[in-house]
Amino acid sequence: MNTYRFAAYPSNSIIASGVTMLVSVWFLVAAGAILSDPPSPYTHRSEVPAVAPVQSAQAEMQSPIAPQAHYTILVSAKRSAT
Repeated sequence: MNTYRFAAYPSNSIIASGVTMLVSVWFLVAAGAILSDPPSPYTHRSEVPAVAPVQSAQAEMQSPIAPQAHYTILVSAKRSAT
């Protein structure tokens, strides 16, 4: 095996550590940008006050879907021969 090294080029370990440092700095800057970004009004959840459940039979009759209703979705497809 040829052990000749080019004198003008840095070693592989210097290049690897340089790339590692560059990527680490990139993620550090990205994390700082994410943490300093103000919260978006579109993704912010507002707290909804808890409402006591209504136990009357009349309230159940007015509901468009009864709580006991269950729906089944059937998906069918053909497989190719290959």
